[in-house]
Amino acid sequence: MQGIKAIKALVAFMGVLLVAGLAVLGWGLSNTAGKVGKPRPAATVSDASDFGAVVVPVPAGSRIEQTLVAGERVVVRLSGGGDRLLVLDPATGRVAGSFVLTPEAPAGR
Repeated sequence: MQGIKAIKALVAFMGVLLVAGLAVLGWGLSNTAGKVGKPRPAATVSDASDFGAVVVPVPAGSRIEQTLVAGERVVVRLSGGGDRLLVLDPATGRVAGSFVLTPEAPAGR
């Protein structure tokens, strides 16, 4: 008889813990749900008249094949005199980095 009372008390205690845990989970979700979806402040864009002249060194005979904006950088794909990707920082007008594309030797040779 003593064992059954202990099991009942344990089950009741576990039920209270379960309800308390669900209450804390619901409270946490309701607090974070109010923060989701709030707009971030818009990024400031510099005026185009402030840009100035920028010299970007490229290999002789290269052609610009493609340009795209990636975050706050501009990626320029060159072909011809040297296949490469140039990563430009328009805020400073400098080349942030470049990737020289070289063909890989076939496997097994």
